[in-house]
Amino acid sequence: MNHAAFSQLLLLGALWGAAFMFMRIAAPEFGAIALAGTRIAIAAAVMLLLVVMLRERTHFRSHWKKYLVIGAVNTAIPFVAYSFAALHVPAGYSAIANSTTPIWVALVAVIWFKESLPWTKWLGVMCAFAGVVALVGLQPVAITPMVITGMIACLGAAAMYATASFLIKRYLSDVPGITGANGMVWGALVWLAIPALLAAPAQRPSTSAWVAVATLALLCTAFAYVVFFHLIKTIGPQRASSVAFLFPAFAAMWGWLILDEPITTNMLIGMGLVFVGTALVSRSHGRVASAAPTAWQRIRDTLLVPFVFAWLPTALQRCLVSWVTARADFYAPKRLSVRANLPRFFPTANLDAAVAQIQLTELTDHGDLWVSLRRSDAWMQKNLRVDGPSLPLTSPALFITFHFGGGWWMTRFLRCQGMRSSIVMRRGRAEDSLIGRFIFKLGQFRMAAVERACGALLIVTEDGNAAREVLRAWKQGTSVIALVDLPPPLVDRSEAVTFLDRVAYFPSALFHLAHRMNVPVYAYVGGWDITTMTPNVRLVQLHGTSPLESLQDAVSFFEHELKQNPGSWHAWGDIDLYFEAPTVCATPKTTAD
Repeated sequence: MNHAAFSQLLLLGALWGAAFMFMRIAAPEFGAIALAGTRIAIAAAVMLLLVVMLRERTHFRSHWKKYLVIGAVNTAIPFVAYSFAALHVPAGYSAIANSTTPIWVALVAVIWFKESLPWTKWLGVMCAFAGVVALVGLQPVAITPMVITGMIACLGAAAMYATASFLIKRYLSDVPGITGANGMVWGALVWLAIPALLAAPAQRPSTSAWVAVATLALLCTAFAYVVFFHLIKTIGPQRASSVAFLFPAFAAMWGWLILDEPITTNMLIGMGLVFVGTALVSRSHGRVASAAPTAWQRIRDTLLVPFVFAWLPTALQRCLVSWVTARADFYAPKRLSVRANLPRFFPTANLDAAVAQIQLTELTDHGDLWVSLRRSDAWMQKNLRVDGPSLPLTSPALFITFHFGGGWWMTRFLRCQGMRSSIVMRRGRAEDSLIGRFIFKLGQFRMAAVERACGALLIVTEDGNAAREVLRAWKQGTSVIALVDLPPPLVDRSEAVTFLDRVAYFPSALFHLAHRMNVPVYAYVGGWDITTMTPNVRLVQLHGTSPLESLQDAVSFFEHELKQNPGSWHAWGDIDLYFEAPTVCATPKTTAD
């Protein structure tokens, strides 16, 4: 499957996942059957108008029997079946039954069309199905004849969806996608029109309910069916049907983004399994690496693979790292930034080793949340190696770190030493795309989870009172952890220091606050021992007599570590920003190294 088709599959999953949210709004006022009929009627009218405006033939006269059959199999009967099941079966069970559609498709392909499926696709089907079970959860339900009938109805509807995808591929391949979708919707309307009229609500639904129905009809039915028909024709019924796995995942995501519904651990596990399984089902036999990350690659690199890494035993972690570092499509932007910029500053560095190192760094950095959630304080005390000053450390203190090798587990180390800590962070801005918003929300969730797991309160710089919160933390005996290698465009004040034998600019506000409060300053970098698969930290105490001297000492320490492991720095892509003078800065301070 190419990138465009996979993006369309995600779009379709997002649309049909959102349908659950809109149905929750409209169903109480319309009723199940009236809602289905109204949704189909509006969609049918809009799609017919589009077909006429585009001057496409409807093919009603030649294909009306096909439209009636496929409309019944793909829409009318499943809608009624799920409406009936909703009265007797918990929603989680209905979602799981609906997600058996790709399994039915695989069975139909093998039994009816004698197609052989590779083991990776069967593995993907099972993985995604397990993800749906984990995602929706199962609540105890009394087994009654109506519950059994409801589950049979759901499974029958899923089997009909699977059958319909092959019918569409076989009998409607001679018409454009919008024409076939229009005919199928009108075929469904023929079956649903009278039942919907008979089940019409006694009271007029509210405006919000009508808006929900209109959205269901226009986006989740008319537009979505056009995309679905196109996918069936371009990638086949098997891959197109894998969209059924995405419904619960996107339904949970929409609830999180729009309705502020909580995301639980089992939901994250379920989403991860769903996306991995869907990718296995939809992947092509051949593969072409791309420099620009796709939506799937971004989710895989920032969520799925780091999550798996954190929960694997040590031996399998090493295997996963070897697999990731051997592939050019993992963390592609970071790889490219290292290859483009590292030779300019370290001409003799081993470029291939640095590229592999940045992939390991990205993997472990994104996995820090899951490591923090999985590993106990006892494990951290045993396995986290800290090279630096003798314990105990002075508290409260300022701990300065860099985008180098990760290291938020430092918060766990401080807690194990009986030291409270806060993390100064920059929230940043979300991208306009859906995936960009998802990654942004994931980052927020990640930091909030670290806050809970490590007992480290967050101080957000964009809130406008970060300096006041830092001072308050120190007065309460709480240490502060912060990144100091943000480029000048991202901070209010930067000062000039020597970095890589030239004048560079780093943020200095926290150093001024620390000297004002007479708080000790430490600098550290994190890493990951690839042999033992355990985290480590290198820590030094800074003894500058002024804020600028402390800043220079911190940057010099960082430069020394960078020369040892240049592939561990995340910010190679922004390297030139550090050498552009900001509006507010001080004179450079050179050192006699």
